[in-house]
This record gives sequence, structure tokens and C-alpha cells, in this order.
Amino acid sequence: MFSLKKLISAACLAQSFLRGVKATGAIFPLYIYPNDDCSAWSEVFSSITANPTLPITLIINPNSGPTTDPNYPYTCFQQAKTLSSNLRTVGYVPTGYGTGRTSSAVLADVSTYLNWPTAYRPSGIFFDETNATSDFFNLYSTYASSVRQSIPSGSIVSVEDLTFELTFDVTDFVYVHRSSLTRARTWPIPGSSPSPMPLSPRNSFYDDFSFPSSLIINSTEPASKQIVILHDGPSTLPTSLIQQLSAGGIASTFITNEPQADAYNNVPSYWEQFVDELANLQ
Repeated sequence: MFSLKKLISAACLAQSFLRGVKATGAIFPLYIYPNDDCSAWSEVFSSITANPTLPITLIINPNSGPTTDPNYPYTCFQQAKTLSSNLRTVGYVPTGYGTGRTSSAVLADVSTYLNWPTAYRPSGIFFDETNATSDFFNLYSTYASSVRQSIPSGSIVSVEDLTFELTFDVTDFVYVHRSSLTRARTWPIPGSSPSPMPLSPRNSFYDDFSFPSSLIINSTEPASKQIVILHDGPSTLPTSLIQQLSAGGIASTFITNEPQADAYNNVPSYWEQFVDELANLQ
């Protein structure tokens, strides 16, 4: 039986584009419908091609999970994957906190993504609505295994309520906000070296965040293992904060001036400036 200790120790970031990268990268929960001509993603695409050395992660979410709609503009995913070798995509899958969705429904979503043609198949899976209590580790291990079997070199990311403590000895990239701790975690790739996971806040309001006081940073919980995701940001690019995050060695970040309800449904008005700033700070 797979023990809790082993499963916790197995929690690692399998995204090679993040491992060993010192620059603060960008991450975007891209839940926006692209339109048939991909025009809704044009700003995102432009920022990627303009900054090919910057690590960028896109979380794709066609329909609160995958879609099998033959009329969906899948070519937009294909186009995204050709823009930069430093770009990775992960497909969104909700898990209902371990009880709100059946395992068969979750695995069906995973299977749908992994059976997309190679040209636009995501590099991994983003499991949302996860449950970090020990009772559910076997369940999430099953989900992770289903991905690893199909994409041995892929990435498996999830967001978990921080209901128990996991040390940085077995995790990689860690959270942001003490008031709303959630952990973006990944599960292991066979043969890969451990590269633990980021934590990210579920509800991270810009005004509630201050660097570095909103983070726990020390020798065992370094900034290089943490990501910062903030919404309800200012109307103009928060250059000072971005510079602080980069100088402080934060792994990856997303800041939007959109309100919480629309934070991932619209491109921030200063997204391209945001990415340019991160690239200039490499």
C-alpha cells in the first residue's frame, strides 16, 4: 500500500522548464474562449513570442475542464504550443474536493485531454478543487498515475487547501498568502528528480499582499519555491512589486487588475507590460 509518507515525499514539480530556472516566470490561468481565429488570445500570444526566454505556463480550461466539441477552435492550443520552447500548457480538471465528483468523471476528463492529438495535447493536467487531507491521497495518487502513464515527461499540478503541514523538504514551489493558504502541488514523474511544488492562494487580493511579509521565507522555505498569484490589482502595472518579487527570487507570478470574479476570464490590461517587465528582469 502506498503510504502517506511516501506520497507526500513524491509531491514534486515535474515541469522541467521551472526546474533550475532562476528568473521569475509568468503563469496565466487562461480560461478565456479564444474565438475561432484565436483573437481573444492575441495579446497572450504576442507576449510569448516577444519574450521567448521567459518561462510561461498557461492553464487551459475549455469548458470547466476539457471539451469534445468538434467546433471548438483547438488550433489555438496548437498555435500556442509552437510559440516558445519555454511555454507549457496544463489542462484544467476539477475534482470536487475529493467527494463532489466521482473518480470516473475526473479520470474521464483526464482521458479526454490526454487523447487530444499530439499537436495540441497539453503538457500535463491541473487538478483543481482538491482535498489535502490524508484520506484522499490514494485517490489523487490514482489521478496522477493516470497522467503519468500517458505523459511520462508531463506535469501534474493541483491546488489544495492547506489542511495539514507539508515541509519544504518534500515540496518545491510554495504558496503566497497566510490568510488563504492553498498549495499548488505536482505529483512525480517516474525517473525525475524531485522538484517540489508551488503553493498559490485561492483568494489572493492584491491589497492584502505585501512582500515579503505575506510569505514565509527562510532556508527551508526559500522564495525560489514560491509563486504569487494576485487579483484586484491596481489599474496600472505594479512595477515596484514585480521588481521586488523578481529580486526576491520568486519562482513565478500572475498579477491582474481584474476583480476576483473575472480574474481568469480576461487578459489583464497590462499583461504584455507585465511579461515584458519579468523578461527584462531575467
